[in-house]
Amino acid sequence: MSELLFNELPRPTFRWLRVNHTVSSLAGEDTAVQSIAVEANKDILSPLPVGTALLDGNYEGANKEAVHVLVEKAEGYAINVPPKAKEVVGIRIDANARVANRFQFIVGEGAELEVQFYVTGSGDALTNVNYLNEYDVKEAGRVVVKKVNLLPEHVQHIEHRYTKLEEKADVEYINIEIGGSENILNYYHDLVGQESRMVHDIAYLGNKEQKFDISMVMSHGGKKSFSDIHTLGALSGNSKKSFSDIHTLGALSGNSKKSFRGTLDFLHGATASEGAEEDTCLLLDPTVKSVSLPLLLCKEDNVVGNHAASAGQIDHNKLFYIMSRGFSEVEAKHIIVESMIRPIIDRIGDETIEEAALAAVRNKI
Repeated sequence: MSELLFNELPRPTFRWLRVNHTVSSLAGEDTAVQSIAVEANKDILSPLPVGTALLDGNYEGANKEAVHVLVEKAEGYAINVPPKAKEVVGIRIDANARVANRFQFIVGEGAELEVQFYVTGSGDALTNVNYLNEYDVKEAGRVVVKKVNLLPEHVQHIEHRYTKLEEKADVEYINIEIGGSENILNYYHDLVGQESRMVHDIAYLGNKEQKFDISMVMSHGGKKSFSDIHTLGALSGNSKKSFSDIHTLGALSGNSKKSFRGTLDFLHGATASEGAEEDTCLLLDPTVKSVSLPLLLCKEDNVVGNHAASAGQIDHNKLFYIMSRGFSEVEAKHIIVESMIRPIIDRIGDETIEEAALAAVRNKI
Protein backbone atom coordinates (compact mmCIF):
# COMPACT_ATOMS: atom_id res chain seq x y z
CA MET A 1 0.00 0.00 0.00
CA SER A 2 1.29 3.48 -0.88
CA GLU A 3 2.88 5.64 1.79
CA LEU A 4 1.06 8.73 3.06
CA LEU A 5 2.16 11.81 4.96
CA PHE A 6 0.33 12.17 8.27
CA ASN A 7 0.11 15.08 10.72
CA GLU A 8 2.08 17.58 8.69
CA LEU A 9 3.35 20.55 10.68
CA PRO A 10 1.57 23.81 9.65
CA ARG A 11 4.90 25.64 9.44
CA PRO A 12 7.65 23.17 8.48
CA THR A 13 11.09 23.38 10.03
CA PHE A 14 14.45 22.08 8.73
CA ARG A 15 13.92 18.90 6.68
CA TRP A 16 17.01 17.19 8.08
CA LEU A 17 15.35 17.14 11.51
CA ARG A 18 12.69 14.76 10.08
CA VAL A 19 9.92 16.06 12.31
CA ASN A 20 7.68 17.90 9.81
CA HIS A 21 5.39 14.90 9.27
CA THR A 22 5.03 11.15 9.76
CA VAL A 23 5.28 8.69 6.87
CA SER A 24 3.01 5.66 7.11
CA SER A 25 0.35 3.68 5.22
CA LEU A 26 -3.03 2.20 6.06
CA ALA A 27 -2.63 -1.24 7.63
CA GLY A 28 -4.46 -4.31 6.35
CA GLU A 29 -5.90 -5.31 2.99
CA ASP A 30 -9.49 -6.03 4.03
CA THR A 31 -12.25 -4.08 2.28
CA ALA A 32 -15.22 -5.13 4.41
CA VAL A 33 -16.21 -2.62 7.07
CA GLN A 34 -17.80 -3.66 10.33
CA SER A 35 -20.57 -1.79 12.08
CA ILE A 36 -20.25 -0.09 15.44
CA ALA A 37 -22.65 0.31 18.36
CA VAL A 38 -24.14 3.72 19.18
CA GLU A 39 -26.38 4.29 22.18
CA ALA A 40 -28.32 7.55 22.11
CA ASN A 41 -31.75 9.10 22.32
CA LYS A 42 -33.32 8.12 18.98
CA ASP A 43 -34.73 11.63 18.61
CA ILE A 44 -31.25 13.13 18.21
CA LEU A 45 -29.63 10.31 16.17
CA SER A 46 -29.91 9.96 12.40
CA PRO A 47 -27.87 8.41 9.56
CA LEU A 48 -25.10 10.49 8.00
CA PRO A 49 -25.21 9.65 4.27
CA VAL A 50 -22.11 9.00 2.21
CA GLY A 51 -20.77 12.24 0.72
CA THR A 52 -22.13 14.52 3.46
CA ALA A 53 -20.01 17.68 3.53
CA LEU A 54 -17.51 18.40 6.27
CA LEU A 55 -18.47 21.00 8.86
CA ASP A 56 -15.33 22.84 7.79
CA GLY A 57 -14.41 22.10 4.19
CA ASN A 58 -10.80 23.11 4.85
CA TYR A 59 -10.17 20.48 7.53
CA GLU A 60 -7.69 17.89 6.23
CA GLY A 61 -7.35 15.74 9.35
CA ALA A 62 -4.29 13.56 9.82
CA ASN A 63 -4.16 13.09 6.04
CA LYS A 64 -6.28 14.78 3.36
CA GLU A 65 -6.63 11.60 1.29
CA ALA A 66 -7.71 9.51 4.27
CA VAL A 67 -10.37 12.09 5.22
CA HIS A 68 -11.60 12.26 1.61
CA VAL A 69 -12.08 8.48 1.54
CA LEU A 70 -14.11 8.65 4.76
CA VAL A 71 -16.34 11.42 3.37
CA GLU A 72 -16.93 9.72 0.02
CA LYS A 73 -17.23 6.09 1.13
CA ALA A 74 -17.99 5.82 4.85
CA GLU A 75 -21.43 6.00 6.33
CA GLY A 76 -21.85 7.54 9.74
CA TYR A 77 -24.10 9.16 12.30
CA ALA A 78 -25.45 12.68 12.76
CA ILE A 79 -26.19 13.72 16.34
CA ASN A 80 -28.24 16.91 16.70
CA VAL A 81 -28.75 18.10 20.28
CA PRO A 82 -31.57 20.70 20.51
CA PRO A 83 -31.00 24.00 22.34
CA LYS A 84 -31.06 23.73 26.15
CA ALA A 85 -31.24 19.91 26.00
CA LYS A 86 -29.01 17.54 27.94
CA GLU A 87 -27.93 14.28 26.27
CA VAL A 88 -25.49 11.37 26.66
CA VAL A 89 -24.17 9.37 23.70
CA GLY A 90 -22.24 6.10 24.01
CA ILE A 91 -20.11 4.83 21.12
CA ARG A 92 -18.42 1.43 21.22
CA ILE A 93 -15.95 0.33 18.57
CA ASP A 94 -15.06 -3.38 18.85
CA ALA A 95 -12.52 -3.82 16.07
CA ASN A 96 -12.14 -7.37 14.77
CA ALA A 97 -12.16 -6.05 11.17
CA ARG A 98 -11.63 -2.72 9.45
CA VAL A 99 -13.58 0.23 10.84
CA ALA A 100 -14.34 3.37 8.81
CA ASN A 101 -16.93 5.76 10.19
CA ARG A 102 -17.99 9.38 10.65
CA PHE A 103 -19.73 11.31 13.39
CA GLN A 104 -21.16 14.82 13.15
CA PHE A 105 -22.25 16.41 16.42
CA ILE A 106 -24.31 19.61 16.29
CA VAL A 107 -24.80 20.93 19.82
CA GLY A 108 -27.49 23.60 20.08
CA GLU A 109 -27.38 26.86 21.99
CA GLY A 110 -27.07 26.25 25.73
CA ALA A 111 -27.23 22.46 25.29
CA GLU A 112 -25.11 19.90 27.17
CA LEU A 113 -23.65 16.74 25.65
CA GLU A 114 -21.49 13.95 27.05
CA VAL A 115 -19.93 11.50 24.58
CA GLN A 116 -18.36 8.24 25.73
CA PHE A 117 -16.02 6.55 23.23
CA TYR A 118 -14.84 3.03 24.09
CA VAL A 119 -12.46 1.64 21.46
CA THR A 120 -11.43 -1.97 21.86
CA GLY A 121 -11.06 -5.09 19.72
CA SER A 122 -10.61 -8.84 19.39
CA GLY A 123 -9.06 -11.28 16.95
CA ASP A 124 -5.61 -11.18 15.43
CA ALA A 125 -6.22 -9.70 11.96
CA LEU A 126 -3.92 -6.87 10.86
CA THR A 127 -6.34 -4.03 10.20
CA ASN A 128 -7.06 -0.36 10.84
CA VAL A 129 -9.63 1.72 12.70
CA ASN A 130 -10.16 5.03 10.91
CA TYR A 131 -12.85 7.51 11.94
CA LEU A 132 -13.72 11.21 11.80
CA ASN A 133 -15.43 13.20 14.55
CA GLU A 134 -16.78 16.71 14.02
CA TYR A 135 -18.25 18.95 16.71
CA ASP A 136 -20.11 22.21 16.08
CA VAL A 137 -20.81 23.70 19.49
CA LYS A 138 -23.21 26.64 19.42
CA GLU A 139 -23.34 29.59 21.81
CA ALA A 140 -23.00 28.58 25.49
CA GLY A 141 -23.02 24.90 24.55
CA ARG A 142 -21.19 22.47 26.82
CA VAL A 143 -19.53 19.26 25.56
CA VAL A 144 -17.53 16.60 27.43
CA VAL A 145 -15.96 13.76 25.41
CA LYS A 146 -14.40 10.80 27.21
CA LYS A 147 -12.44 8.33 25.10
CA VAL A 148 -10.66 5.12 26.11
CA ASN A 149 -8.52 3.26 23.55
CA LEU A 150 -7.77 -0.35 24.50
CA LEU A 151 -7.23 -1.74 20.98
CA PRO A 152 -5.11 -4.87 20.42
CA GLU A 153 -1.44 -4.23 19.75
CA HIS A 154 -1.72 -5.22 16.06
CA VAL A 155 -4.48 -2.73 15.10
CA GLN A 156 -3.67 0.64 13.53
CA HIS A 157 -5.72 3.47 15.01
CA ILE A 158 -6.39 6.75 13.15
CA GLU A 159 -8.64 9.47 14.57
CA HIS A 160 -9.47 12.80 12.93
CA ARG A 161 -11.24 15.32 15.18
CA TYR A 162 -12.45 18.84 14.36
CA THR A 163 -14.12 21.17 16.86
CA LYS A 164 -15.74 24.55 16.28
CA LEU A 165 -16.53 26.60 19.39
CA GLU A 166 -18.91 29.55 19.12
CA GLU A 167 -19.40 32.30 21.70
CA LYS A 168 -19.00 31.07 25.31
CA ALA A 169 -18.90 27.43 24.17
CA ASP A 170 -17.14 25.14 26.63
CA VAL A 171 -15.55 21.86 25.48
CA GLU A 172 -13.58 19.32 27.49
CA TYR A 173 -11.82 16.28 26.01
CA ILE A 174 -10.40 13.35 27.98
CA ASN A 175 -8.30 10.81 26.04
CA ILE A 176 -6.92 7.56 27.46
CA GLU A 177 -4.63 6.15 24.74
CA ILE A 178 -3.24 2.75 25.70
CA GLY A 179 -3.90 0.30 22.85
CA GLY A 180 -3.17 0.11 19.14
CA SER A 181 -0.01 -0.60 17.17
CA GLU A 182 0.23 2.83 15.56
CA ASN A 183 -1.94 5.64 16.86
CA ILE A 184 -2.24 8.61 14.52
CA LEU A 185 -4.36 11.27 16.17
CA ASN A 186 -5.19 14.66 14.69
CA TYR A 187 -7.08 17.33 16.65
CA TYR A 188 -8.01 20.76 15.28
CA HIS A 189 -9.80 23.05 17.73
CA ASP A 190 -11.26 26.20 16.16
CA LEU A 191 -12.10 28.75 18.86
CA VAL A 192 -14.02 31.23 16.71
CA GLY A 193 -16.37 32.53 19.41
CA GLN A 194 -15.71 35.17 22.02
CA GLU A 195 -14.93 33.72 25.47
CA SER A 196 -14.91 30.16 24.11
CA ARG A 197 -13.04 27.65 26.25
CA MET A 198 -11.24 24.40 25.42
CA VAL A 199 -9.59 21.91 27.82
CA HIS A 200 -8.01 18.74 26.44
CA ASP A 201 -6.37 16.07 28.64
CA ILE A 202 -4.55 13.10 27.13
CA ALA A 203 -2.97 10.13 28.90
CA TYR A 204 -0.92 7.67 26.84
CA LEU A 205 1.11 4.54 27.55
CA GLY A 206 3.12 2.63 24.98
CA ASN A 207 5.56 -0.27 24.84
CA LYS A 208 7.20 -2.72 22.44
CA GLU A 209 6.89 -1.37 18.86
CA GLN A 210 3.89 0.82 19.64
CA LYS A 211 3.73 4.31 18.15
CA PHE A 212 1.86 7.46 19.09
CA ASP A 213 1.70 10.33 16.63
CA ILE A 214 -0.52 13.11 17.96
CA SER A 215 -1.02 16.43 16.21
CA MET A 216 -3.04 19.29 17.63
CA VAL A 217 -3.76 22.83 16.47
CA MET A 218 -5.44 25.38 18.72
CA SER A 219 -6.71 28.20 16.50
CA HIS A 220 -7.80 31.27 18.49
CA GLY A 221 -10.06 33.56 16.47
CA GLY A 222 -12.50 34.91 19.06
CA LYS A 223 -11.79 37.52 21.71
CA LYS A 224 -10.96 36.25 25.22
CA SER A 225 -10.83 32.62 24.06
CA PHE A 226 -8.98 30.16 26.31
CA SER A 227 -7.25 26.85 25.65
CA ASP A 228 -5.52 24.48 28.03
CA ILE A 229 -4.19 21.08 26.97
CA HIS A 230 -2.66 18.40 29.19
CA THR A 231 -1.24 14.99 28.27
CA LEU A 232 0.24 12.46 30.63
CA GLY A 233 1.75 9.12 29.78
CA ALA A 234 4.54 6.62 29.41
CA LEU A 235 6.20 4.69 26.60
CA SER A 236 8.23 1.50 26.91
CA GLY A 237 9.82 -1.12 24.68
CA ASN A 238 10.29 0.19 21.14
CA SER A 239 7.23 2.42 21.14
CA LYS A 240 7.17 5.86 19.52
CA LYS A 241 5.08 8.89 20.27
CA SER A 242 4.72 12.23 18.57
CA PHE A 243 2.32 14.82 19.92
CA SER A 244 1.19 18.24 18.85
CA ASP A 245 -0.04 20.92 21.24
CA ILE A 246 -0.40 22.20 24.37
CA HIS A 247 0.61 20.51 27.61
CA THR A 248 2.01 16.99 27.36
CA LEU A 249 3.38 14.71 30.03
CA GLY A 250 4.70 11.27 29.12
CA ALA A 251 7.39 8.67 29.62
CA LEU A 252 9.62 6.61 27.33
CA SER A 253 11.52 3.39 27.88
CA GLY A 254 13.34 0.75 25.85
CA ASN A 255 14.14 2.11 22.38
CA SER A 256 10.97 4.19 22.12
CA LYS A 257 10.78 7.57 20.43
CA LYS A 258 8.52 10.56 20.95
CA SER A 259 8.06 13.61 18.70
CA PHE A 260 5.98 16.54 19.90
CA ARG A 261 4.28 18.82 17.34
CA GLY A 262 2.19 21.59 18.82
CA THR A 263 0.64 24.64 17.20
CA LEU A 264 -0.92 27.49 19.15
CA ASP A 265 -2.24 30.01 16.61
CA PHE A 266 -3.57 33.46 17.55
CA LEU A 267 -5.44 34.94 14.58
CA HIS A 268 -6.51 38.53 13.92
CA GLY A 269 -9.33 39.37 16.32
CA ALA A 270 -8.20 37.11 19.17
CA THR A 271 -7.57 40.03 21.52
CA ALA A 272 -7.23 39.09 25.20
CA SER A 273 -7.08 35.37 24.39
CA GLU A 274 -4.92 32.93 26.32
CA GLY A 275 -3.34 29.61 25.46
CA ALA A 276 -0.51 27.42 26.68
CA GLU A 277 1.41 24.43 25.37
CA GLU A 278 3.79 22.28 27.37
CA ASP A 279 5.48 18.94 26.73
CA THR A 280 6.94 17.03 29.65
CA CYS A 281 8.43 13.61 28.91
CA LEU A 282 9.72 11.01 31.36
CA LEU A 283 12.67 9.01 29.98
CA LEU A 284 12.71 5.57 31.58
CA ASP A 285 15.69 4.19 29.61
CA PRO A 286 18.87 5.76 28.20
CA THR A 287 18.08 4.39 24.72
CA VAL A 288 14.93 6.45 24.17
CA LYS A 289 14.65 9.56 22.01
CA SER A 290 12.36 12.50 22.67
CA VAL A 291 11.74 15.30 20.14
CA SER A 292 9.51 18.29 20.97
CA LEU A 293 8.25 20.93 18.55
CA PRO A 294 6.01 23.47 20.31
CA LEU A 295 4.97 26.06 17.73
CA LEU A 296 3.47 29.46 18.54
CA LEU A 297 2.00 31.66 15.78
CA CYS A 298 0.62 35.13 16.49
CA LYS A 299 -1.11 37.78 14.36
CA GLU A 300 -2.67 39.74 17.23
CA ASP A 301 -1.39 41.73 20.18
CA ASN A 302 -2.68 41.66 23.76
CA VAL A 303 -2.67 37.86 23.97
CA VAL A 304 -0.98 35.40 26.32
CA GLY A 305 0.76 32.43 24.76
CA ASN A 306 3.00 30.05 26.68
CA HIS A 307 4.96 27.08 25.43
CA ALA A 308 7.63 24.89 27.01
CA ALA A 309 9.22 21.48 26.66
CA SER A 310 11.26 19.33 29.01
CA ALA A 311 12.55 15.77 29.14
CA GLY A 312 14.38 13.86 31.84
CA GLN A 313 14.73 10.70 33.85
CA ILE A 314 12.74 9.73 36.93
CA ASP A 315 13.67 11.86 39.92
CA HIS A 316 16.16 9.73 41.85
CA ASN A 317 15.10 11.25 45.16
CA LYS A 318 11.50 10.27 44.49
CA LEU A 319 12.59 6.78 43.42
CA PHE A 320 14.75 6.36 46.55
CA TYR A 321 11.91 7.57 48.78
CA ILE A 322 9.48 4.96 47.43
CA MET A 323 12.10 2.19 47.55
CA SER A 324 12.85 3.07 51.18
CA ARG A 325 9.24 2.09 51.92
CA GLY A 326 9.96 -1.50 50.91
CA PHE A 327 9.31 -1.45 47.15
CA SER A 328 11.76 -2.75 44.56
CA GLU A 329 13.11 -0.39 41.88
CA VAL A 330 10.75 -1.86 39.27
CA GLU A 331 7.77 -1.54 41.60
CA ALA A 332 8.72 2.04 42.44
CA LYS A 333 8.87 2.96 38.75
CA HIS A 334 5.48 1.34 38.21
CA ILE A 335 4.02 3.43 41.03
CA ILE A 336 5.43 6.64 39.57
CA VAL A 337 4.15 5.94 36.05
CA GLU A 338 0.68 4.88 37.20
CA SER A 339 0.42 7.93 39.46
CA MET A 340 0.87 10.10 36.36
CA ILE A 341 -1.94 8.45 34.40
CA ARG A 342 -4.39 7.48 37.15
CA PRO A 343 -5.90 10.97 37.75
CA ILE A 344 -7.12 11.18 34.14
CA ILE A 345 -8.45 7.60 34.13
CA ASP A 346 -10.41 8.35 37.30
CA ARG A 347 -12.33 11.07 35.45
CA ILE A 348 -13.94 8.66 32.97
CA GLY A 349 -16.82 8.06 35.37
CA ASP A 350 -17.53 4.45 34.36
CA GLU A 351 -16.16 1.98 36.91
CA THR A 352 -15.99 -0.96 34.49
CA ILE A 353 -14.10 1.00 31.82
CA GLU A 354 -11.82 2.58 34.43
CA GLU A 355 -10.88 -0.85 35.79
CA ALA A 356 -10.21 -2.15 32.27
CA ALA A 357 -7.97 0.83 31.57
CA LEU A 358 -6.07 0.43 34.84
CA ALA A 359 -5.60 -3.30 34.19
CA ALA A 360 -4.17 -2.49 30.74
CA VAL A 361 -1.82 0.10 32.26
CA ARG A 362 -0.54 -2.34 34.90
CA ASN A 363 -0.02 -5.08 32.34
CA LYS A 364 2.08 -2.78 30.18
CA ILE A 365 4.27 -1.31 32.91
